[in-house]
Amino acid sequence: MSFFGRLTAKKRVRAAARALGKDASAENYVSLAREYIVLGQTREVLRVCEEGLAAYPAHPEMERLTQRARQLYQEHRLHELTAELEAAPRPALYREYCELLLEGGRIQRALEAAERWRAQTDDPESLYFLAAAHAELYFDGRRSADGLEAYELAARAARGLPHDRRAPRLQPLPMRRCGAWEEARRALARLLELMPGNPALESRFRSVLANCVQTMPLVRALHEVEKSGKFVDDVPEDTEDAAPDDLRALLKDLASDPAVRAAVYLRGGTGLVQGAQGPTAERTARAIREVLQASRSAARRMALGRPLRIEAEGSFGSLLVSPGDLGNVGVWTKGVVPHATRLRVAELSGSDAPGGVR
Repeated sequence: MSFFGRLTAKKRVRAAARALGKDASAENYVSLAREYIVLGQTREVLRVCEEGLAAYPAHPEMERLTQRARQLYQEHRLHELTAELEAAPRPALYREYCELLLEGGRIQRALEAAERWRAQTDDPESLYFLAAAHAELYFDGRRSADGLEAYELAARAARGLPHDRRAPRLQPLPMRRCGAWEEARRALARLLELMPGNPALESRFRSVLANCVQTMPLVRALHEVEKSGKFVDDVPEDTEDAAPDDLRALLKDLASDPAVRAAVYLRGGTGLVQGAQGPTAERTARAIREVLQASRSAARRMALGRPLRIEAEGSFGSLLVSPGDLGNVGVWTKGVVPHATRLRVAELSGSDAPGGVR
């Protein structure tokens, strides 16, 4: 941008800021954010968008601008962190760098950064990010070595960070997916000590406990998945799979929110719908199943890995689908999906993998 162009853009920013000061409307928040986009000031774009979204959480344009601003800021921040780490590496910078890489799906770069971090400082937090990167590689490639590394590194990180929930949340994930139920049970028991009374976690623990009668040794379970290319929870679509009663109650509670038109749980041939009835419930469940199948097929063709979250917006409202370890949970809302609802959907589906919604 030329000098005069930049000068003109700054004048427009000041004018938009004055207008927002006089009238804090959603439209004025959007106008100011767009002016900052023209200037390329990603931090300010994100700040204004998040402030506007807090005031107008159901505004579709504000939500879209906020998501785009976060993407722009992440790219900008990654460039900054790369330079800062070269000049003066320290744990806080590595933490933010690895988090951004994992969130953006850049798993190999996150793994390399965590390895540099561990080599330079021997910080136990670096072990967590190594485990998180190996877990993502395992979920995508099914290599037994990655699954074992994720499990063992998460255990070491949990010992080094005894009050941190991240490593205990991560450790049971590869074990549940490969069928090493006894290891998953022990890891979940430790997590319950940190998070007592959590209903979704207790439901998950009971589900794993029921499967312990058919557990396999850890190494064998990992190799079985590597050989077959399928996780134990890759249920065929024509298989009936009953959902636990407590999940029904949690799904009903989710649908009780006035903003939610329907809440759906899908796993194998099982489909539970709350908030919609009759033909509408059947159409909603069928549509979400088709969205999941199409998204997974497209991700495989493009070598993008597994979908962590699927979203769509339109005149119908908003659709959020969370494919997880416990099943696939979707919500159809009247407007933008509230942040609290996003967290509950991720929790019910078991979508607590690194980079997902926490």
